[in-house]
Amino acid sequence: MPGACKRPVSAAEAGYSYQEDQPYLIRFLLRHGATFPEAEDAVHSAFVELMRSRQPVQRPRPWLRTVALRAFLRQTVPEQPENDLTDRLAETSADWHTPLHAAELNEQQRRVLTALLQLPFKQRSVMAWHLDGFSTAEIAEAMGMENAAVLQNLSRARRTLKQQLGITDRRRPQ
Repeated sequence: MPGACKRPVSAAEAGYSYQEDQPYLIRFLLRHGATFPEAEDAVHSAFVELMRSRQPVQRPRPWLRTVALRAFLRQTVPEQPENDLTDRLAETSADWHTPLHAAELNEQQRRVLTALLQLPFKQRSVMAWHLDGFSTAEIAEAMGMENAAVLQNLSRARRTLKQQLGITDRRRPQ
């Protein structure tokens, strides 16, 4: 109901959400270049912040991703400009020495994630949101971008990933 006062999340609700959403949030951060331990720490921080929030969270899925991503970025490059962060993340490679969640990736998924980590930060971030099932409008809102900028970054990311993975457009005659 619009305008209704929504209560803060209870410990039980947050615990259930943690069990349900944690693997997806970790995957989201891995797509941004986090190592598994960095992703776990950032996800934990996001849920702690959710529990402490005095303001109701209307849309927890994007809220948790935004807060977890910020926690990851803070722990990896504290108080550095985005250009330094972009340089650091450009050097990131997938860390496959992780628990069972990452071990379950097949070779194709590993190739895609490795290629994803080579993208510029904004393209990688837009693609990570997209792969988690968010619309371009939701991505634009979460990232504070215009819808057109999201579409442009998504298009560039797809084009680069196709090149890196050797995927040809089957619609065009060869």
